[in-house]
Amino acid sequence: MASGEYGKACDAFEGSNRIEPRAGTLIRLGDCREKNNQFASAWSAYSDALSRVKDPKKREIAQAKVSALEPRLSFLTISVPDESRVTGLAITRNGKPVDKVLWNRGAPVDGGEYVIAGRAPGHEEWSTKVTVKPEGDKVAVEVPRFKELAVLTPPPGGGIDIIDDDGPAGPVDEPSALTSRRKIALGVAGAGVVALVGGAILGTQAKGLEQEAHDACDMVVCVDFAEANEALDEARGKARLANLGYGVAVVAGAGAAVLWFTGGPKRADGLAIAPQLAPGLAGAVVQGRF
Repeated sequence: MASGEYGKACDAFEGSNRIEPRAGTLIRLGDCREKNNQFASAWSAYSDALSRVKDPKKREIAQAKVSALEPRLSFLTISVPDESRVTGLAITRNGKPVDKVLWNRGAPVDGGEYVIAGRAPGHEEWSTKVTVKPEGDKVAVEVPRFKELAVLTPPPGGGIDIIDDDGPAGPVDEPSALTSRRKIALGVAGAGVVALVGGAILGTQAKGLEQEAHDACDMVVCVDFAEANEALDEARGKARLANLGYGVAVVAGAGAAVLWFTGGPKRADGLAIAPQLAPGLAGAVVQGRF
């Protein structure tokens, strides 16, 4: 601040005050803002110091500064008439929200350029720019009633013309046919195929063992009774497993079918309107699902 670099000095004082708020730091910050011709910011810093100070000497300094700066302040009033207060109206000043309690009230501001903007659902956005002098200026801005956005307007000759500030609507996305349930259905169907193949192999082996038993002991003579009985026992076991495999395959096939047909993608019923625009032509394509 001693070398005239007020921007850097004020930032340093503000940083110090954020770390440890003190009345002395706020008085130094106010002095820096005042030297930088930011009288509203200086007045605010002195006022904050006055609300915090305990030392009588510092209180006297802060009070004197507040009283001296008040006649020099510049004010900016954002006027919002009743007819302009549409539902959801929001006002900003240089990108920062302006609380409703400050509407229609003169607020002390530093000299400079300000962008006043507003927006409300279903209405066109609005903004204006004003310049406020550093000292003793009074500037007022009136917020107009914002123009409503048109949604549908019937053009001459019939049809539908759509006005959309976000650009033309694209085609309705189709959901994927391979849903999670259908993926499970494919897995179950695969298990059924494996069970069916296994059952067929075991059935073939069972028939082969049964034939070996008949060859070992026919109706006339039994060459090896023990071997024939062992082959028959093994054939019966594999036949049971084959039947189990066939049963699993049938159940898996039925379950897979149920999962597949009940697991289709969900499609929203109703109408979708997509605009079609071309030079000298305006219209719309209507799509429906029922």
